[in-house]
Amino acid sequence: MLIDTISFELFGHTAHWQENGDVFLHDGFFMLRDFGLRLREFLVSNQPYLLREGRVVLVRRGSARYSFNLVEQHFVAGDLVVFFADTLIEKHGHSSDFTFDAFSFDTQACNLPQLAASLGRTQLYSDGLGSLEATSFVRLHTEGRTADVVSQHFSLLWELVHGQPFPEENVRLLTRSFLLYVAQQQADAPVARALSRQDETLRRFVALVSRHAARQRNIPFYADRLCLAPHYLSTLIKQVSGRTVMQWINETAVKEIKVWLAYSDESVLQISERLRFPCPSSLTKFFKRETGMTPAEYRLGER
Repeated sequence: MLIDTISFELFGHTAHWQENGDVFLHDGFFMLRDFGLRLREFLVSNQPYLLREGRVVLVRRGSARYSFNLVEQHFVAGDLVVFFADTLIEKHGHSSDFTFDAFSFDTQACNLPQLAASLGRTQLYSDGLGSLEATSFVRLHTEGRTADVVSQHFSLLWELVHGQPFPEENVRLLTRSFLLYVAQQQADAPVARALSRQDETLRRFVALVSRHAARQRNIPFYADRLCLAPHYLSTLIKQVSGRTVMQWINETAVKEIKVWLAYSDESVLQISERLRFPCPSSLTKFFKRETGMTPAEYRLGER
């Protein structure tokens, strides 16, 4: 079984994290207020992590650089980010005053697929909830009234979660309402430029890779999903991104293998079956070709 590292750390070392800000924990749900990383780091820099549930993060102060499914992002105060489950995350660094609010949510419990269908498609990398197939995170810079509403939501949720017994249904409904508000604000935000057809194809390709690369490592799969000829897809992705299709696929697959090696107790055999390699030796050969070490060597180094 794959653990959600952040949740594991919070629930397993509560006293350590309470020194970094206000922490609320209940049966898998967590919420952080005015939370910094002064005394303990959440994530090791440049180590991939895989979220198993949704997150909402509001940057209060400072700045940070993270990658989500290989796409690097720079965040500053006022940025609101919504992450969906199964997002690959890597931390590259943050300022000493980086402080944020955050809470977790269950994507299925909040019925986000139905919510997405009601909103229609919006753009990726500054995305709304309009296409869960097309993105793994939503980013919105808040200011003015939007910032006030977002801040009030966090304050209301913070008050709500302390009710006894824990008001699970109210928390779910408030979270869903908040996500809908964020999606609507994102849809109404001015767009710097319309995506070209090539950029739109890259956007859709990267989204597909982030969801399927660990199990689908062949160009025809993505070409078919995008209704393009494999050769044309390969040429276009190389021209637009500077990376080949297989570089996108292999790098993403390697990162997910690293996550399973580091944060699960499954054997190489089990991981190879889960990620649809023909056999353990096939996974080992692929992993060593891409990283220079065997899965066993990598797992040993992470212990």
